[in-house]
Parts: sequence; structure tokens; C-alpha cells
Amino acid sequence: MVRLKSMMISAALLGLLSLGAPGTGFAETGNITVGNAAQMPAQSADQAASPATSAAATPGTLRGPEQRVALVIGNANYESAPKLANPDNDAQSMAELLNSAGFEVISATDLRQRDMMRVLQDFSDKVAARGPNTVAMIYYAGHGVQLAGENYLIPVDAKIATPSDLDGNAVRLVDVMGTLENIPSRMRIVVLDACRNNPFPNVNDAGRGLAVVDAPNGSIVGYSTAPGMEAQDGNNGHSPYTNAFLRLAREPNLPIEQLFKRVRLEVNSTTDGRQTPWESSSLTSDFYFFGDTAVASARAPANGPVVQMASNLPNRSVRQAYDLVLSEGRPDYYEEFIRLYPRDLLCDRIRFLLTNWLQVAAWHKAVLANTPFAYKTFHDNFAGSPYAQQALKLQAQPKVVPLMQFTRLSNHQAFQPINAGAQSAIGKIVTMPAPGAKPVGMANSIGKGKIASLPAANAGKTTSNPIMKGNGRQHVRAERQSTPVNRMRSGGGQTAFHSGSSGSHFSGMGGGHGGGFRH
Repeated sequence: MVRLKSMMISAALLGLLSLGAPGTGFAETGNITVGNAAQMPAQSADQAASPATSAAATPGTLRGPEQRVALVIGNANYESAPKLANPDNDAQSMAELLNSAGFEVISATDLRQRDMMRVLQDFSDKVAARGPNTVAMIYYAGHGVQLAGENYLIPVDAKIATPSDLDGNAVRLVDVMGTLENIPSRMRIVVLDACRNNPFPNVNDAGRGLAVVDAPNGSIVGYSTAPGMEAQDGNNGHSPYTNAFLRLAREPNLPIEQLFKRVRLEVNSTTDGRQTPWESSSLTSDFYFFGDTAVASARAPANGPVVQMASNLPNRSVRQAYDLVLSEGRPDYYEEFIRLYPRDLLCDRIRFLLTNWLQVAAWHKAVLANTPFAYKTFHDNFAGSPYAQQALKLQAQPKVVPLMQFTRLSNHQAFQPINAGAQSAIGKIVTMPAPGAKPVGMANSIGKGKIASLPAANAGKTTSNPIMKGNGRQHVRAERQSTPVNRMRSGGGQTAFHSGSSGSHFSGMGGGHGGGFRH
């Protein structure tokens, strides 16, 4: 079977070398099973019974209009860390894109830790109030770091002098993902343009970039670069990743997994191979930002090859094979490219991606196990990796809070806007209604940052939806509910998750393995 698979991959790659007209070669590769679709394991019985994921279990089972809600955060003006040039611009443009795609958007910039937690809680409550036919999306641009296999999103007021300072001064990504997974919804989309360099040099055992994430069932998580690698901030008003996403997402009827593959190709090309985005997907239905959006919800995810997007690149024969391998983002494709083109300059890039993938996948497996034996095994096999010293520390003292254990960020109550007026050190909550929308609330000024809520326009329209600015802004505050919620306790008010086969598969850094949030 392994030999047969290798022969099939070779046939796909060699078929690219014999292209006459572009359409002929693409038709041939379309008959070969490539990508991640064949890697997705069957859904387990306990996953199928999970109330949080049942709404996303089968395409076409939901009724009624699709609801779209998005939270967009851009943190740029850090107080104790290097400032970033583009997250504010990235967030504004992404909010406008999503609003024109029919999302009701909460857009936030330069948030302190308290306000960042609050807006995440309010957003979670809003998603819960919209019901199981909701597509919930979070976009974050700003600093992010990993430590001991754990990812943290950094508020602008974070003061991090030691690794222990991350808890309480930053936002655990697992808390965000776990909270969303436990709210019934059709799909969760998380896009993280947060893999910039570690802004806290005193935390010298933090790995580069961010760590592997297993997408929960019905979710897709997109990263601006592969785990363990760093992303560029950009010098033209947008990061390379967000710039590519903004341009490509407007194509009508473009399946979301193919969108991420195209973004990966463009970013890798524009950065000359220095940045390679990736994603982890466990989608159960498809999604289009624009076009026949109702049709997408009734279809299984389309994740076929998009190599035709690279048909006009130079050095077409080998380069097109490179783009096929890069877009599919799997270790077996990497290995086959290395075997076929060992002396080509592009092979060095593929070797790096393969080596990086082997390290981060093994590290993720060790952190999930969280046992002295797992950490020792990792260190023995990858003593020269950036995670080796952390493995020794964790071998002596494993993590107190396991990776798959999260703290709930939602009260699961209806999102209820009230007239604003509360003051805080930073952040401002504003509503910028779409044309024809009924304005609500009053102005709320909380300093130099801002949070803007954009009511949804007509979903999926390809025409841009103008946004009221200046004096036309209306303001609203999201009041966090205080009603207690019954939780599954596992120490410290946290909900425990168990690693298992979630069906998630990775693209961009390769492979597919178990893990993810579930009961």
C-alpha cells in the first residue's frame, strides 16, 4: 500500500512535468486522490453524540438562514513589547471584508488583557444566541507566543518577564477554541496572523512562532505561517498573509479549504519561501465567503488540488510540482518531491518544511501525552530541536494544566447590548451600522483603542458594503452576563478535554493525526 501510494504521488508530480496545455495536466491530476481528504478518520461515536458538535455533523441537516458573526482583533501598540506596524490596518480591512460577506462584525484594536477577555466572552455569548446555524469566525493580528506547546495571544498591556507571567497576562488559545467548540454552531473559523517573533526575550525557552493546534470538529484554524516558524509583519500596510487573504477571499464560490491553499501559495511566493501558511481542518461542511453561500452549507468540504493557480509561474515544470506539493502540505508529498528533485534549489525549502513538521508534530504529541516518558522520548529523538530544553524541564515536572484543558470564556447567555458609558484604561466599543441597519446604543469611550460592531449586510454579496465612519458611528456596549454556569470541573474552574481522533487534518506543514477538543 505504501508503495502504491508513492507511485500515485510520483504519477501526479511527473504528470506536471509533461504538461502541454495547462488544462490537460490539471484534468489528469484531478483523478488522483491527493490532499487531506483521504486522511480523515471516521468520526467516533462519542464525537457524534457530542451536543456541541452535533449541529455540524452532517451537511444539509440545518434549516433556516445562515447566521454569520465575526470577531476581529488587531493589537499593534504594545506598551512593553515591540510595536507592530500593520495589525490595526489588517483588522480594519478584514472587518470590512467580513461585513461585506454578510458577517455581523465586532472589530477591536489595541486591547488590554481585561478588555480582550471581555470581548471574547461577549462574542461567545453572541454566537450562542444566534443558534446552531451560525458560522462563527475569529481573526487575530498581533503578537502571539508559544510556551511548552501552548499558544498565547498577547494583549497590548502584557508585561512578561518570566514564563509564569503568561498565565493571567495573556489569552490561552485553547480557552478560545474550547469555548467555541462547546457552543452549537455550523462552523468555527479561526485565523491567526500572530506568528511574529517572540516579543519577550526573557522568556528564552519559548519556541519560535506558534505551536500545532488540532481543529475541533466542524472547525478550521488558519495560521499565517507553519508551526515553529515566524511570520512577517509586512511593509505595505498589510501583512503578507492578510494581504493575500483579503484579495483571494472575494472570489465567488471558492471553498474555504481551497482558499487557504491559495493563500499558502501566494504568501510562499511573495516572501520567496520564507513564510508558509498552514491550517488544521475538521470541517464537516463547506463554506464560501461570497457566492452561493446556501449551497456550500449542504456540501461536504471541497479540498481538491489548486495547483492550477500556479500555472504561469516561472520554471513551470519543477515549479509547478513544487506548488502542488506545497499547496497540499503533506509529509508524504514532501518526501516524494525530495526523492524526485534532490538537487533542485526548491528541494531545500521542502526539506526544511519536512524537518520542521517532524519536530513540531512529535513535540505536539509529547505535550498532549504530558508524561515524563513522552518528554524524554522527544528529547532523545530531537535533542537538537528548539523544544529540547523545554522537554527536559517538563520531563522533571509535567504541565499542571494539560494542553486539552480549558477555562470557559462564555456564560452562554444571550448577548444583550446596553447603553454604554463605562470607562476603562483602554479600548472603545462602537457600533458602525451597515446601510439600512437600525442603530443601537450610545457612545462608549474607553481610551485609545476601540471595539466596533458592524451589523451584518446581505450575506455573500460580492459588492463591497460601505461602512459608516466619522460622526455616523453609533456605539454599543456588550454587557457580560453574570449568571452562573454548570461546568465540568477539573481543578481551577477548568473544563477537561480528552485527546482523541477528531478527524482534523493539517495542510501547509503536512500530515493529519488525532487530537482536538472534545468530551
